[in-house]
Amino acid sequence: MKNIIIIFCLIFLITVTAVIKTSSKKIEEEAFILNENLSVLREKYSLALLEHTYLAKPSRLIKIMKTNKNEEYVHLNILDLKNLSKSHQQLFNKKFSKDGKISR
Repeated sequence: MKNIIIIFCLIFLITVTAVIKTSSKKIEEEAFILNENLSVLREKYSLALLEHTYLAKPSRLIKIMKTNKNEEYVHLNILDLKNLSKSHQQLFNKKFSKDGKISR
């Protein structure tokens, strides 16, 4: 009788251990998937924040570029831009060869 009770307890404990191990493995997989999704969302958030911070205000972007780089940046006003006529466009295209170098 004692042997049957001990065998039953061992089988019960092995079964409970297997169920717990399986459920913990599923929970671990779900946690990993959620962590991966969270890292993707964090990356998207940082890119959106970067875009909002720097590109929402061009004047701020120009200011940052001037302070961080020792180069001269010129801000172009859209009213200063002009359309090229066809003759100017053809002249411009003739000056450049296929490899992007200026031909003489």
